[in-house]
Amino acid sequence: MPLETLIDANELNAVLKMPDVVVLDCRFYLTDHSKGKSEYEKNHIPGAIFVDVHHELAAPETEFTGRHPLIDNTTFADNLQKWGIENTTKVVVYDDMGGAIAARAWWMLAQQGISVRVLNGGFPSWLRSEFAVSQTFETGKSSSYRFDVSFPWEIKEQAVVQSLVTSKYKLIDARASDRFHGKNETIDPVAGHIPGAINRPFSDNLDEEGCFKPAEQLHVEWKDWLLGSSEEYVYYCGSGITGCHNVLALNYAGIDAKQVYVGSWSQWAKRMLREGAS
Repeated sequence: MPLETLIDANELNAVLKMPDVVVLDCRFYLTDHSKGKSEYEKNHIPGAIFVDVHHELAAPETEFTGRHPLIDNTTFADNLQKWGIENTTKVVVYDDMGGAIAARAWWMLAQQGISVRVLNGGFPSWLRSEFAVSQTFETGKSSSYRFDVSFPWEIKEQAVVQSLVTSKYKLIDARASDRFHGKNETIDPVAGHIPGAINRPFSDNLDEEGCFKPAEQLHVEWKDWLLGSSEEYVYYCGSGITGCHNVLALNYAGIDAKQVYVGSWSQWAKRMLREGAS
């Protein structure tokens, strides 16, 4: 069954002050890890708690991981408590990149059975609606509820390696087409894509204003890509962030999708270097 996915600015504004609603600001910029917090401090949705994607949704990078490996279960459970999230909480996550970053939070929270949705159009849509903003740094009210955290939708590197032989998975890469084709790699040490992968840039899920295309349109577009069971597909990107956007888009389109190779190309590129690829 497809997951909960999106909420629009009007819907969020109507429920913003309800005690069971928690809003997380997930703004993040790959080339400046401090910018997300500084943008939050300039203004944000009232009551929203800033989430540092690099440190609170990811573990430190190592020589064997991608750039944003999953945070350990215990620490993530601590974070959920810190943000005041309980098993009955309704969570809304947002960014300013059409959900490209917030989708990672959505994917991680949804696996814990949490009711979570992404603000369609993100903070820009909130500003266009001329709703109130705040400069108050929110810390949230700690929850006494403790989640038994797990990430059953994560596909690990070895499973992808084995699939090159067994063809168990079909991989869909969410990066821009130039990076997928190895023409403009400025981040990772090797250019290209995982053998057998196909490319569906996450930006293709969005309209010109950074909102998701209508669900019906996405359903038609994605059905042209998905030729087998949804359980066969694994989504990835550069570091396990924007790959979640394709999962979000699919569920919004009414198509079940969950599995993400979190290590993504940044981990695979390191593997290629260790194996002597040039």
